[in-house]
Amino acid sequence: MAHLIGTHECKLDAKGRLLFPSSIRKQLSDAVNEGFVIKPSTDGPYLELYLQAEFQKKLDFLENNLNPFIPENQQYARYFIRGSRTVELDPAGRLLIPKDLLGFAQIKGDIVIQPGLNGIIEIWEKEAYEKDLKQIGPNYHAMGKTIWSNPLIKNNYNQ
Repeated sequence: MAHLIGTHECKLDAKGRLLFPSSIRKQLSDAVNEGFVIKPSTDGPYLELYLQAEFQKKLDFLENNLNPFIPENQQYARYFIRGSRTVELDPAGRLLIPKDLLGFAQIKGDIVIQPGLNGIIEIWEKEAYEKDLKQIGPNYHAMGKTIWSNPLIKNNYNQ
C-alpha cells in the first residue's frame, strides 16, 4: 500500500458516523471496497483503522513469527487484536464507529484523521491529538536527529 498523505479534521454525526475524507478514499482507490478493520490503539487514546488486507498481513506476521507456547507472545497478540471489528463505508462514504471504540478514544464530535506508518490510519479526538502534538513538539528536532543519523536508516534511505 502506498503511504497516505494528509491530515483531516472531521465531525462525527449524531449516529456515530464519520464522513471519510474523499482525498483519502481517492488515495486508497478501489481498496476501500474491501472494507476496514478498526481497533483501539496499542499506543495511545486513538483508534487504528486498517484496510482488511493490511490487518491480515499483521495477523499473518504474528502467527508466523510468534511461538504460541510462550505466554508473552499470546498476551501480546491478544492485546493487539482486542476490540477489533470489521467496518465498511456506507454508500454515502460514511464509517460507523462502534460506541465502545468511541468511548475508548473519548471521541465526542471533533475528529482528526492522521495517516500513520505501517498501513495505519489514526482516528483521534481533536483535543487529544493536539495535546499529543504539543508533547512531541519540544522533542521533535532531537528525535529527528537521532532517527536520521542512525547509520542503518541513513544507508537505507540513500539507496
